[in-house]
Amino acid sequence: MALIHIALVGGQPAPIYNSITALKPDYVVFIYSKESKWVFENVAKEIDIPFDGSIELDPNDSKSAEITLKCAKGLAEKYSQDTIIVDISGGLKSWSHIFGITFNGLPNSTVVYIDQNNVLWDYNKMSGTKLDLELDMLTHFRLYGNSIENNYKRFKDYTDSDNDALTKIEEIRKFNYKDFNKLLTVLSKPNNNSLRYNKFDKFILEDTNLDVEWEKTTPEKDGFVRICLYKKGEIKEVQMESPNVVDLAFNSGWFEYKVAKLFSSLDYAKEIYLNCKFPYRKDIDKNEVDIIINTGDKILFVECKTQITTPTDIDKFRSVIKTYGGMGSKGIFVTDSPMNDIIKKKCEEHEISTFSLSDSHLGLSPEKALDFLLRPRLSNINIK
Repeated sequence: MALIHIALVGGQPAPIYNSITALKPDYVVFIYSKESKWVFENVAKEIDIPFDGSIELDPNDSKSAEITLKCAKGLAEKYSQDTIIVDISGGLKSWSHIFGITFNGLPNSTVVYIDQNNVLWDYNKMSGTKLDLELDMLTHFRLYGNSIENNYKRFKDYTDSDNDALTKIEEIRKFNYKDFNKLLTVLSKPNNNSLRYNKFDKFILEDTNLDVEWEKTTPEKDGFVRICLYKKGEIKEVQMESPNVVDLAFNSGWFEYKVAKLFSSLDYAKEIYLNCKFPYRKDIDKNEVDIIINTGDKILFVECKTQITTPTDIDKFRSVIKTYGGMGSKGIFVTDSPMNDIIKKKCEEHEISTFSLSDSHLGLSPEKALDFLLRPRLSNINIK
């Protein structure tokens, strides 16, 4: 007698994959549509379990309900001598209904559903069990067709010299915010191209003696950055060497690393990736994510900005979360400056949390305040 797993396939690969991984069947039967075929194929690539007689159904067929019922009854008869699990986590609601009424009550079958918190609901017993699953972020992204292999940096690979560089960068930024931003944050197109393609260069602020000189890390030596700023007759210069110093100095990379350090204090931050780059998708105009965190059950996307200037930043971030992470993923905007009420309201509408390092946090440390905010929200079910 074999354990047969019948999976109804919709647009979300993660629950289907998690259910199969947890229940370890002998064979899997995927029920999918033309639109969800990519989900079936991506899940099939990631499991080391044979899939037997998978079936494509057309939900637009005028006889769709009749065909689906015939399919369900055929599978019930085919596997009448086996133990059957029917997972209704994915697929159309009509499929869930038809497969549910067909298999519910059969002595050899169990109808199950897995939610966004990896609770497996057994509708024979009418109870749920928290699955002990270890989330693998790279697998998760492959399931959604969004591999980031070799296109991220691990937080644990940053060094003490990177920490020292962060301190120096923050100090000279405070010395002269305006010129620091002109020189290192809001780069001209030529400077951006140089930073992307060259190994070293020197940028000079127009009509001034202010400059930044940089050299990227090589296998032989750490990177180098020298920043020179001027304010009210005083010149301040810092020099830094570290593996990631060029990324930290330019384009607010220092702030992203500072935020990652804050999240690293949370016990549920199992893995932290920075500077994540996804394959471009035609339906989304952003393929970079500042920070992605494995919280054990879910993936948390973190967008870091010294300040949010336009509400469209929120729309773009929401698209990133759903496109690259799936329905169960979470998102949070972290800013250096205070957020206005309009921005907070729009984030709330999109189920995106907000956190500003400038807030008082009711006297709590930033680490405790962030934990107080996030811990309950990570277990909430996203409704859209």
